[in-house]
Amino acid sequence: MLTNKTEAIKLYNKLLQEFEALPKVNTYPTFMELCQMGGDRFEERCSQILSFYFNPDAPHKLHGLLIKSLLDAVKIDIPYSLRAVNVHTEEMTPDRKFIDITITGDNFVIAIENKIGADLYNPLDSYVSHIKECYKNKEYKIFIVLSARRIVDTTEIKKMERHGYLYINYSTLFEAIKQNLGHYAIDADHNYLTFLFDFMRTIEKRYNNINMELNKFFFSNRDNIENLISQYDAFKNNVLQVQKEHIGQLKGRICDLTGANWWAWQGWDLGISFNDKGARLGIESSFGDESFDNPLGDFHIYITVWRKKDFYPYEADLKAAYPNCYIDYNPEGGNRVYLHLPRINGSNTEAILKALVDCYNTVKEIAAKHQ
Repeated sequence: MLTNKTEAIKLYNKLLQEFEALPKVNTYPTFMELCQMGGDRFEERCSQILSFYFNPDAPHKLHGLLIKSLLDAVKIDIPYSLRAVNVHTEEMTPDRKFIDITITGDNFVIAIENKIGADLYNPLDSYVSHIKECYKNKEYKIFIVLSARRIVDTTEIKKMERHGYLYINYSTLFEAIKQNLGHYAIDADHNYLTFLFDFMRTIEKRYNNINMELNKFFFSNRDNIENLISQYDAFKNNVLQVQKEHIGQLKGRICDLTGANWWAWQGWDLGISFNDKGARLGIESSFGDESFDNPLGDFHIYITVWRKKDFYPYEADLKAAYPNCYIDYNPEGGNRVYLHLPRINGSNTEAILKALVDCYNTVKEIAAKHQ
């Protein structure tokens, strides 16, 4: 535990500088994640997506990009034609086992065991026997384990080698796709190209160690980071308490000045509302944008409705009263509407009270017109 404040500040500054220098990963949710395509069926969904893109005649119009990239990834150079290519998922063997993806062409067959996160427990010998028996006429028979996780277990590696399977990681396939894409992108359907990128990013976020440096940084500095977070939480709480105290003082004075019953929701949101049984219209206000020199920050006053449909009866009057103020019709995708008044320095109590009284009188008059 650090006891010297100067020493602690130097350490935290060093941590923040190291963090800023690290490469960051896009953490926004992918479309697949929004659809919650997870759980036991995620692997099956991935196989279906891959089978679509492996099909050179599919509407994506990427033609042979995925097949070429797959062969490049396993370093196989064979002559082949994309004519008469067929792609199947869940092809059943005589002993009722299922091959995840089977790709056949005029002179080749590729059997893919698609492993996302699970161990390689599958009966590879059954798959090999089926392919060799069912596709005797194919000159090139290729067996691949495509894995999202990195396979390092010697038992699994020996199992693949014993049955003639080649192993590649998804990251290797994706790298090959990115390298080859330039030759195919012009003709591609850009909607399906976007879906392909989304699929690739979903796998990379979940299973590939593309953020290893960041993970190592967090593990190596865990105790100091947790202490920094704890200190920062305490700092934010102290700032909030100062702001709540000032809100409490403002509440007492504004109630006296207006003769109305204002609220202080959770201690930090000072407000009042009108027409509560109909199209509710109100005023809310709070401190924000605090700084070292001014822990109160600026004082924000905004006229609000709690249901978007309730704003329209008041819209013309509010725009006439506040022609230069910004109206947020879609705050964070919610159902409210906010009209933001100019900010006031948080330490200027008299200016804040005057603005609140003026706003109160204006909004009260507008609300009364629409009762």
